[in-house]
Amino acid sequence: MKKVCRKAGLLGILLGLMLFAAGFAVHTTTVDVQAATTTGFRTVNGKTYYYKSGKKVKGWLTLGSNKYFLNTKTGVLLKGWQRSSKGSMRYFDSRTGAMYKGFKKIGGNYYYFKPSTGYTVSGFVKTSSTVVRYFSSGSYTMATGWMKNSKGEKWYFTPSTGIMYRGLKKIGAYYYYFDGTTGAAKSGFLTAANGNVRYFRGKTYVMATGWLGSSSGKRYYFAKNTGVMYKGFKTVDGKTYYFNPKTGVVTTGWVKENGKTYYINPSTTTITTGTKLIDGKYYVFDSNGVMTGSYTDSSNSGPTAPTSARTLKNYLAGALQPVGRALYVWGGGWTDSTRKGVSPTWVSWYNSQTSSYNYNNYRDLTTANRIKGLDCSGFVGWASYQVMHTKSGEGGGYTVVSGDIGSYYQNTLKWGRIVNQNYLSQTKWKMQPGDIGYDSGHTWIVLGQCSDKSAVIVHSTPQAGCQIAGTCTPDGDYDSQAVALAKTYMSRYKGYTKYEYHPSCGNYIRRGNYLRWYSSTLSDPDGYKNKTAAQILADLYS
Repeated sequence: MKKVCRKAGLLGILLGLMLFAAGFAVHTTTVDVQAATTTGFRTVNGKTYYYKSGKKVKGWLTLGSNKYFLNTKTGVLLKGWQRSSKGSMRYFDSRTGAMYKGFKKIGGNYYYFKPSTGYTVSGFVKTSSTVVRYFSSGSYTMATGWMKNSKGEKWYFTPSTGIMYRGLKKIGAYYYYFDGTTGAAKSGFLTAANGNVRYFRGKTYVMATGWLGSSSGKRYYFAKNTGVMYKGFKTVDGKTYYFNPKTGVVTTGWVKENGKTYYINPSTTTITTGTKLIDGKYYVFDSNGVMTGSYTDSSNSGPTAPTSARTLKNYLAGALQPVGRALYVWGGGWTDSTRKGVSPTWVSWYNSQTSSYNYNNYRDLTTANRIKGLDCSGFVGWASYQVMHTKSGEGGGYTVVSGDIGSYYQNTLKWGRIVNQNYLSQTKWKMQPGDIGYDSGHTWIVLGQCSDKSAVIVHSTPQAGCQIAGTCTPDGDYDSQAVALAKTYMSRYKGYTKYEYHPSCGNYIRRGNYLRWYSSTLSDPDGYKNKTAAQILADLYS
């Protein structure tokens, strides 16, 4: 019985071993059969392998444009960051295991992987002719915003893309210039291809705007909106300066540009207008700073002396003689209508009065008062006598009330013709030097017309007597060229600051009628009809 039991036990053990062996043989055979028929990736127990014809691939694997790495011992596919023995790093996609190449974002950072090796790259990386980025040498992450090296050099990389700035760029409220090749911020004076010059400050690299001074005392100005350095004549805060055309430095003293002469005041560094004593000589500058004449003694600041010729120039030169020398007197000039030259009584009265002079205190029409100066009609009549006669006391003179001047000069004297407002408007308000304007209340003489259609006149006014004045433009702009010229030339006279001169006289162009001289009465050998008011005054005061 015991033998039978032993045999049965041995048989049971043997049967169990046979069944276990058979089961093991079946399992192994299933896996081997699958591997033998598979090519591709397979994941077993959370680890990924690659099989080729049933065999695990180990080491590098290239499939199309992608590269993979499988552990050389186990064949497990690498994923995520991998560092080489030399410290270089690669990244394999966390899902597919494909090695990263080129510009990639991982987490919140960007990196650049060398396409041929997959290693992270540090330093400047140029991916196209226009795109350069920088990657840190420690973390290999892409730089954004400002970057500064140990030498103090600075770069800026676009926060969203990391692309390096080159050329003129605005960051925040300021402009900077980055080298077109290296991208480093530049300082000092920089000249653009179009010739514009800008300045960038040495420590901050910020583009300069407004005034800039150097340690040597030189001054520059850079446009506030563009940073471009000013050259030539420029206006800053209402004052005109001259900046050297080559260096941009504020220049003082005498300056010649485009055939015109200017004087830049050394103390203010702005252009000079009006009359200025320079090195013992008086110079006259118009409202734009152009020198129009000079003289050695302020007492001789008047115009050219008239001659006996019956010309427009001689007529105007004569009319200018009482300017700054005769005050307005009610009825003045009527008793002097045949006087040749300026009355010494006029000059004496002018010099004896103060700024509080009021003609109303002397309007009793007595001869004693009338000989002291000129009213508007007396002035125009006296001026006509100067060009028509060579000595005093001839005939009865040409002084009539202002409203009768046109008809008297045209119909009685046959000297010219009347042009009315309708004619002037049709001729676009074209005036001629020597035109006599008049209405029932006033009369005046046109010296010349400016390009903006405003006119410079000479007349006798209650405010300060005989003076040069400028009209507004025909459309009413009182900031006219004529007013500026009147200020320039009246400032030559000593009495300019003493009496109440009015360089602006209103819209006389569109007031009253005008008597225009016949060429047979007053010739124009000097070409005044083709000259501007500025040219005529410059000639008369030369």
